[in-house]
Amino acid sequence: MKTRRTLATAVAAAVIAPVALLAASPASAATVTPPPARPAVSASPSPDAFGKGPSVADLEKAVAEARKAYDAAVAAKEAAYKDLEKALDGPTAESLAVDAAKKAAEAATAAHTAAVKALDEAKAKLAGLGGTATPEERAAAEQAVKDAQAAADTAATTKATADAKLAAADDAYDDMRVAAGRAYHLAGKAVDKARADLAAAEKALADAKKDEEDDGVCEGDDALVAELTGLPAKVTAGTTVDLTVRVTNNTGEAVDRAYGQVLLAPGGKELASLFDLQYATSASSRWRDVNSWGTAVNVGALKSGAHADFRLRLKPAASLKDWSGRIEVSGWYERGDDCGANTTLRAHKFQVVAAPVASPSPTPSSAPSPQGGTTTTPVGTTTTTTTTTAGALAKTGSSDALHNLALASGTAVLLGAGAVFATRRRRATDA
Repeated sequence: MKTRRTLATAVAAAVIAPVALLAASPASAATVTPPPARPAVSASPSPDAFGKGPSVADLEKAVAEARKAYDAAVAAKEAAYKDLEKALDGPTAESLAVDAAKKAAEAATAAHTAAVKALDEAKAKLAGLGGTATPEERAAAEQAVKDAQAAADTAATTKATADAKLAAADDAYDDMRVAAGRAYHLAGKAVDKARADLAAAEKALADAKKDEEDDGVCEGDDALVAELTGLPAKVTAGTTVDLTVRVTNNTGEAVDRAYGQVLLAPGGKELASLFDLQYATSASSRWRDVNSWGTAVNVGALKSGAHADFRLRLKPAASLKDWSGRIEVSGWYERGDDCGANTTLRAHKFQVVAAPVASPSPTPSSAPSPQGGTTTTPVGTTTTTTTTTAGALAKTGSSDALHNLALASGTAVLLGAGAVFATRRRRATDA
């Protein structure tokens, strides 16, 4: 079985504390191990939060937007790759600028080399003048050296400027290629994120559609049986009756948690004070009050074929007279993310009768008492026969108690862990 139970589980966890559900202690059997702790109330959404999430239409729109964003990211990555190819192979404005700067630097270097050579030649000519050189020849040679020096200085400045422009062009070209590589890397990361966002949106939509198809409650399964024993057909008001509920796992597989569900009916909250119904497990000798709307007792994990018991104690008030009703018992379980709950419940009828009225004591006589003394014989004895009737209740709403159970505090899920019991239903017949 793969029935989803998101709503039922969350509601059960969210309202355990407000409804005072008495289902925390595992009852005993040799095969029972303590169940894991239930989620804290603060970790679960409140009932008011249900139904306020995004609709399927909203999620479909989100998927469309996520797919559009993903397509745009893929296109941006492709464009970034083309830019990177162009940056590496050219031509680009930066690569063209490098080429032009390189030519200018080469020309400036050649001009500077020529100017230096001319200067060297002018200096050599001046040095080669002998003593026979006229003043005019010497003055001309000296002027030639000065002119060559000026040309060499100008060529050196031009060369330095060209070299600087070439270095700047190279830097710009390198920066452009680094930027193109970084842009492609970031585009790839953007595609990864858009892909993840799309996958998340598609999953949310799929889950929402699946939840729409699912009723959010446990799958019907009567293989886990909860049986009540020890209930007489008649219970005398003011007395105490001890009962036993046995939960047996006949599902064919082990269950993580098994529950016995118990409810007094018909009636409402007033039954709690009139009957003082309590339960106890072998894990603790302390008797605990059953919630006024019923209780689900957690008997822990059960292997296939195993069973566990818990005890009930019924104490109808002495003032209660001629009351007829029943104790309703059913079982449900949790296995991983799945759960199963009885589709029928067992209704055990009983009647509360008034205590016998004691006969008036006879008026004391003045006659002497017999020497042998007196004996007292009971006026009569009452014998009760234990009967257990099993059957199934009518659909939700046929019983006052079940009606109150389903609609308590304005919502059917205010039973806490019993929410699964309340929200499914339910066919039944009374024995």
